[in-house]
Amino acid sequence: MRRTHRLWAALLAAVLLLAACGGGERTRPDYMLYFLPAGEKLQGSALDWEPYSGGEDPSPEDLLEALLAGPTQEELASPFPRGVSLRSCDWDEEEPGVLQVTLSEQYGALTDISLTLADYCIVLTLSQLDGVEAVEIRSGGHNTGYRGNQRLQAEEALLWDSLIVQQVSGEETFS
Repeated sequence: MRRTHRLWAALLAAVLLLAACGGGERTRPDYMLYFLPAGEKLQGSALDWEPYSGGEDPSPEDLLEALLAGPTQEELASPFPRGVSLRSCDWDEEEPGVLQVTLSEQYGALTDISLTLADYCIVLTLSQLDGVEAVEIRSGGHNTGYRGNQRLQAEEALLWDSLIVQQVSGEETFS
């Protein structure tokens, strides 16, 4: 059994190395817009990105409008329901570093993992801007009642499968 695990780990490591050596490697742009991978993806990151193609010094509103407009790349999909629009984007006067985003009522239709993925597409996109430490997202002016924490931070997002990372690194612990 251990031998099979080692074989699969070695095979996965080889595939990852080959993918990293490919000529189609993307360089990280100044700003990224986060979306869902399109199609059925069984392993890897739940989110992917495309470069922001607007001006050099975007405002939070600029990034949000580009994000809500949807991806330009076919291999990406928008996590947002149709018709979602930006109502406001303001800094919290009492909490420096907290950006308060209010979206239209359509955003309130999201629940469970769909809401979490959409939230973190927004949070990861906005957290690239200087001064953004956390984001509060509201729908139609109301906080989502079942979200455990209203202030979301980029470092809270788990963007990879820890089981795969453990296998590739040679550890044989499973969580």
